[in-house]
Amino acid sequence: SNFILYKSNFKFYIYPYINQFIYVFQQMIGRKIIHLENVDSTNNYTANLLLKGEVDSGTVILADKQTQGRGQRGSVWSSNSGENMLFSLFLSTEILSVNNQFVLSQFVSVSLIEMLKNIGLEAEVKWPNDIYIKNKKVAGILIENQLSGSMLKSSIIGVGLNVNQKSFENISATSLNNELGEFIPVQSVLFSFIFELNKNWNLILSNKTDQIIEKYFNNLYQKDKLCSYRDDRGTFLATIEGVTSNGNLILISSEREKKYYDLKEVSFM
Repeated sequence: SNFILYKSNFKFYIYPYINQFIYVFQQMIGRKIIHLENVDSTNNYTANLLLKGEVDSGTVILADKQTQGRGQRGSVWSSNSGENMLFSLFLSTEILSVNNQFVLSQFVSVSLIEMLKNIGLEAEVKWPNDIYIKNKKVAGILIENQLSGSMLKSSIIGVGLNVNQKSFENISATSLNNELGEFIPVQSVLFSFIFELNKNWNLILSNKTDQIIEKYFNNLYQKDKLCSYRDDRGTFLATIEGVTSNGNLILISSEREKKYYDLKEVSFM
């Protein structure tokens, strides 16, 4: 424990690390939750709050429906109203450099995987940050960072998790309901997710990002398997070797050539 709690005359005293305790509390995820029935995008809503100076670090925005849900690089996130967890989180992230910003994606991915494991579902993260169960997508992540020189200033983290939606058009997707065979209250999933986020965010605050990175790598989709990929030169066989600190995927081809890829530069076949 980083602090000792004493009780005396019905008052609580924190000694001797009061400043550290206050800092951790101020960074606590979910200490304020805003629930919306309908919004264009929870990330857009959070960005507007930020422009007005009306959002604190750790604030969570949950929506029943998004009319303009977004995925990575302009893709669309479609979701039935009230059936899924449509979530944005605002965080102060001054402790992270621009070069290490991918750890945010790893932190959220790992938190989702650990939350799913707690309810009996084995999931993997398909690079960079799609969450898969049995080769079907169950969640996606969109992170938008605000910069200050070479450091991050703050981050808006959007998550879409399929909870109770049972059918999906034109995509290979699944939901918690499909996998478990029962209705799952969205808010119970939200609070379980917030618990895991706080646990892993504390690792980052404690300068233990190496643990996040290790957990991310251990749960990578297709890790240690020779699989087919496609880049601008065509289809090839390769094995995932890892991910760089700035988020590039490292592949070792069947000809033992090491290749580095940014987002959208390579496809999983």
